[in-house]
Amino acid sequence: MTETPIVDIHQLVQDGRAAALAGDTLAARSSFRRATELDPNSAEAWVGLSGVAPILAEKREYLLKALALQPDNADAAASLRYVEQLIGQGMQLEPSRRRAERNASGDASPLLGAPEPAATATAVEFCYRHPDRETALRCIQCDRPICGACAQMTSVGQLCPECRRDRRPSNYKVAPRDLVIAAVVALIAAALVAVPVAFFARGFFGFFIVFMAGPAIAEFIVRIVDRFSRLKRGRPMQITVGVAMALGTLPMILFNPLLIIIYMVVSISTAVARLR
Repeated sequence: MTETPIVDIHQLVQDGRAAALAGDTLAARSSFRRATELDPNSAEAWVGLSGVAPILAEKREYLLKALALQPDNADAAASLRYVEQLIGQGMQLEPSRRRAERNASGDASPLLGAPEPAATATAVEFCYRHPDRETALRCIQCDRPICGACAQMTSVGQLCPECRRDRRPSNYKVAPRDLVIAAVVALIAAALVAVPVAFFARGFFGFFIVFMAGPAIAEFIVRIVDRFSRLKRGRPMQITVGVAMALGTLPMILFNPLLIIIYMVVSISTAVARLR
C-alpha cells in the first residue's frame, strides 16, 4: 500500500489558496476538495475548503472537521464563531454570495437573508494601505479595500492585516509595557539563579547539573515572567526574555566561563521555546 505524497497535498492546498485569492472559487474548491480526499487528516485543506464554500452550513461542517484535527487553530475557531453567528441570524449563504445572487436573480432566491441596499455603480477603489494600487478586494470584517499583497486568506474570506492581527489570541497581543515588565523580571530572576550555578556547579558534576537543571531553571523563570506579564507569548517576548536572561547571567561568566556559557545556551533556548 502506497502513501499519498505530502508534497501533492501541500501543492493542492497552495493551488487552492492561489485560486481563491484570484477569485476563482470553483478551481479553489476543486483543489481543496481533492486535497481532503487524498488526506482527510489535513486541517489546512479543510480550512481552505471552508473558505470557498458558499453555504454557511458547509463552512461550519468543514471548520468543525479542521478543529477536530487541530484544536488550537485560533483562526479556524474565530471563523467558526463568525459563521455560527451568521447562521444564528437566519442566513444560509455567505455575505458576498448573497449579494451576487441578489444581483443575478432580483432577490428571487429563498436563501437570501434580510434586504440589502441597492447596488450602485462600481467605482475604482484603491487599497487603503497602498493608495497607488487599484483593487476589487475588500476585507470581509471591516469592508475596507485591500490589494492582493495585503489580503490574508482565512476560512471565511480575506482579511486585512489589521483585522487579522485583531483576531490573534489576547496572549499574543504584546504591549510595550508587557515587554518592560518581562525584561525586568527575567533579568532579576536570571541574575539570582546564576550565582549558585556559577559557584556550585564545578567539574564533571557541574556539567550534569547544568544539563539537568538548566531547562528546569528556565521553566522556573518563564513561570515567574508569566505571573507578571499575564501569559504573554510571541516573538517580541522571546527576544526580550532571552536577552534579559543573557544579561542577567553574563556577569557570572567571570567565575565559571565554560559552564556558564553552556548553562546560558541550555536555559535561554528552553525559555525561548516555551514562549513561542
